[in-house]
Amino acid sequence: MDIKKILFRTNSIDVEKALPDAIVLCGKDGKIQWVNDVAAEIFETSKMHLLTSNISDFIENPMTLITNSVIMHKPVITKFIGKEIYFDMTVKEIEEGYVLDFRDAAQPAPEVGLDEAQEVINREKNNFLLKLANDLKSPIQSIVGFSQAMADGLGGNMTEQQEKYIRIINKNSSELMYFVGKLLELSQTESALKVPEYKTFDILGLVNSVVRFNEQLYKGKDVKINIQQEANLKKTISSDEEIIKNILQDILEVILKSVDLGDITITLSTPDEEFINSKNLPQSVYTMITLSSNALLLSEHDLECMFDPYKIVDSTNRKNVLRAIVLASVKNLVQSLNGTIWVESQILKNTSFNILIPSNIV
Repeated sequence: MDIKKILFRTNSIDVEKALPDAIVLCGKDGKIQWVNDVAAEIFETSKMHLLTSNISDFIENPMTLITNSVIMHKPVITKFIGKEIYFDMTVKEIEEGYVLDFRDAAQPAPEVGLDEAQEVINREKNNFLLKLANDLKSPIQSIVGFSQAMADGLGGNMTEQQEKYIRIINKNSSELMYFVGKLLELSQTESALKVPEYKTFDILGLVNSVVRFNEQLYKGKDVKINIQQEANLKKTISSDEEIIKNILQDILEVILKSVDLGDITITLSTPDEEFINSKNLPQSVYTMITLSSNALLLSEHDLECMFDPYKIVDSTNRKNVLRAIVLASVKNLVQSLNGTIWVESQILKNTSFNILIPSNIV
């Protein structure tokens, strides 16, 4: 197989620049047909093994990413299975299948306009953080684990003062671990690494499972969670179940960490065409999920910074940075599904998080 001739036919890939990269030729079914030496290096295996494998053995959601790159005519970020390793993948569809060109995502980008350059910088910053995820989390996990073990008496007897200090260390390190985890989640959503995988599922069943999962968060609090649904709601929808689960989990955590009493109501409905138009969304069938709390009170300033942690850092309201980090991730996830999210707060009544997501109800 003359790979150079094939590459010359791709047009969108510069042959001279591409050959030093990792090049993989795979069929329409993902079966690898040819690789260069660089590909064997980045996949950390032999060329012989690669030629008996499928691209899905090494990359998460490869066929979805390949399709996206072909349609958008630009690189997509790929993540290796079981590793915090990311590459820009440029794809060209040819008669034999697909030519995949892998280039380190951290490489300098070609000259672009200011807005696009800023986007590239932000993406590389987030990729850098994600590559350091284990280096950031491992030391904190050790502090959490060892301090908990000492608090449980596994390190021997301690004085009352020592026990007090070790519990403070455990509490603060656990909170830091949570903060770092949410910061990395934001970096991931800003890097657009999450590609939606659409399938049909029961939205009401998903909401119930998220509520059950959070029982420990509100156990011991005077909090009651209610689930309501519109009379004609179609429960089976088509969307990314995992992304919606993450959205609901994060919003519910935000509310539960902020209140110690009151009612939380989760409402499922199918908004009409007029309402959809008022939100300037494309015509489609949407599912609306509203999470309301009658105990979460927000100021106008809170609402302005609700989805923007960078704005909060520049203000005096820094105590809400974590909440804004979590909600910024939520907003990115909602937008990845071509939906929208907004918050409404009525003084002395309630605060509601409203999510509109195309659902292609079946």
